[in-house]
Amino acid sequence: MKPILIAGASLSALALAATGAFAQQAAKPKIDAVYWLSAETVSGMAAGQPNGVEKNLLLQLGSVRRNPAPSADHLPPSALRAGDRLPLVTPAGAPKADGRPDYRPGPQQQPKGRIELYWGCGETAPSGQPVVIDLATMKPGAPSPFGAVPNVRALTPPSALRHATYGEWPNERKDTRVPRDASLAGEHLVQGNYSPDMRFTVAPANDFLAPLAPRNAPLASGAVKVAWPVLANARGYILTVTGAREDGTIVMWTSSAVRMPGMALPDYLDQGDIARLVQQRILLAPEATECVVPTAVAKAASSAMLMMTAYGPEASYGSPRDAKEGWAVKLLTRARHMGMLGMDLAAMMSGGDDDDEDGANARDRPASPAEARQKRKRGLLRGLGSALGVPLP
Repeated sequence: MKPILIAGASLSALALAATGAFAQQAAKPKIDAVYWLSAETVSGMAAGQPNGVEKNLLLQLGSVRRNPAPSADHLPPSALRAGDRLPLVTPAGAPKADGRPDYRPGPQQQPKGRIELYWGCGETAPSGQPVVIDLATMKPGAPSPFGAVPNVRALTPPSALRHATYGEWPNERKDTRVPRDASLAGEHLVQGNYSPDMRFTVAPANDFLAPLAPRNAPLASGAVKVAWPVLANARGYILTVTGAREDGTIVMWTSSAVRMPGMALPDYLDQGDIARLVQQRILLAPEATECVVPTAVAKAASSAMLMMTAYGPEASYGSPRDAKEGWAVKLLTRARHMGMLGMDLAAMMSGGDDDDEDGANARDRPASPAEARQKRKRGLLRGLGSALGVPLP
């Protein structure tokens, strides 16, 4: 029987081609291990002082292999300035991948309190704001008065619960922080007795983000203008303000043009979600350089906390197609800043407490009203920093 010809090719030839394509596809190795690098640049009060900058790096290795004596290391480029070898330690007493968490929920109590919710950039809050939320009247199953939580892809890093063997850095063996001039750019190697060797090179475009440096100052209307220089490689921004009125009411605002909970977004976002949230005006565009916090928000709460997050690029690396053992690496980046709304913390904290140009004589003379207010503000900031676990000078 002659093979049927289709456009000059026989069915048998097509079958052979399809078989070859399938064989190539099947040759891709299954993933035996995954490795995540979460790189964060923090500034302001988040770094422990008003004008400080720190870099945080979290390394997480998960594997399907089991090893009773797990051992793994990350050999970073010299530009990271954190040593030649970072040990990835399995946490003591870590739960097994097939174990069940020992969790017994206690009795649920109805929350109490009052929240005023604002959103959107501009001197004047739009009509219909704030939305006033009485937590005591919220009922289970009812629509959330905070607005819709953005639909984003859940990012699930390696963990002891999801993998047969797991290791991380920093850890109790070595918790050295990376210095503020650390760089991820260069060649990396991850080795372990429960994972294949992983070699990958980080390009400068996927390095730590530069620190956020927003300046915020009150306008004549009482609104507060927050402005910042363009941050290279940023994909989108969000700002939030949280404060309290004297009667205990919590005031919350977010730069999103869409009503949503201010703290609804996770620490890191998928790149597709970032682009979509920018289009939906939930995130500010990467070219944005300012946002005005409405007058009503600035006047509603004294000593309000200003938070800003920049979501950066993501990079993925993987094993060659001809590798016997498959592996995948993901690098995530972001920058975060914490400050006080309408206050230049760096200038305020360097205002010179009790000693000034007159030295010891300054302690002997009565403080002027302006100096007294400045001192009270510095005391308030130190107290707030202490409550947040952020020691200020």
